[in-house]
Amino acid sequence: MSDKLTSEGLERFLDATCDAIRGDRSAKEFKEYVIAILFLKRLNDRFNLEREVRRNKLIAKGLSQSQIEEDLGRREVYRLFVPKIARWDKVKQQKEGLNAYLTQVFAETEDKNRGCLGALNDINFNKISEKGDKFITNSDLVKLIEDFDKLILTDDHLDF
Repeated sequence: MSDKLTSEGLERFLDATCDAIRGDRSAKEFKEYVIAILFLKRLNDRFNLEREVRRNKLIAKGLSQSQIEEDLGRREVYRLFVPKIARWDKVKQQKEGLNAYLTQVFAETEDKNRGCLGALNDINFNKISEKGDKFITNSDLVKLIEDFDKLILTDDHLDF
């Protein structure tokens, strides 16, 4: 049996995750937030793997630690670059003000990767419901991030 995530497994995960936070609101209304966090996690997992491979090559070349860190910080050496604010380790540590924080994360990610976000760049994490409450709360976002932290979304962990 494979430990890889199948498309059916991912679909079940997404459904369960969305159901857990949406309450009596429609799944369609929450889909954009779940997809945004999925994208961010996938982007980070791929970036971290690419970064680690690059680090190992630079070490093998005999570069100093400062040279390695300088090279790893260059946007142009990556297919898609994750700015420091958007790195998963930082995102998952953020427990307050996630609505505004994620808005900034997506804005900076878009800035570093022109055109990569498409419609995701328009997601309003500060959207207000008809009742005047935040449509997606800080605790909802914390839960989403905690749930997605359990997944590894690199190509070698996906079976689709």
